[in-house]
Amino acid sequence: MKSWESFEEERAGARKKALVLLTDMDRSESELSEKLKRAGFSDAAVRDALAYVKSFGYVDDDKYASHYVEVMQRKRSRRRIAYDLMKKGLSRDIIEKAVEDEGPLDERPLIRELMKKKMRNQDPSDAKVRAKTIAYLSRQGFKTEDILSVFDAYLDS
Repeated sequence: MKSWESFEEERAGARKKALVLLTDMDRSESELSEKLKRAGFSDAAVRDALAYVKSFGYVDDDKYASHYVEVMQRKRSRRRIAYDLMKKGLSRDIIEKAVEDEGPLDERPLIRELMKKKMRNQDPSDAKVRAKTIAYLSRQGFKTEDILSVFDAYLDS
């Protein structure tokens, strides 16, 4: 932990660190707060730095969640996205609103794409391959009924 000459010096350091952290990538308020605390800044300096960057619109959990859902829904299930956002410290309300704002989504095309990728060069009718693929897709947060319907359609084609 650093020792600061004065609170003003610590506050300036926390603000600068917050801006540097945000140049690399967007972060949720919780993530940024945690990074600043790990860097050795006091709670008061962290609160000040968060207020500072929020005043410029650099940190906005609602926008962060909406953008994350928009980008990641091409790669991950909505359940997985919600889980990831919870780990980033966003509230359930913010996550639910971001998911609702994107509207309904048919995840079956994404399941099919991931399934084909996972089973490349393997026999899809093999029970072990099928079980492993279904388990993988389940761990990714997809609904079992969607996985099974895609799998059946894939085998029929």
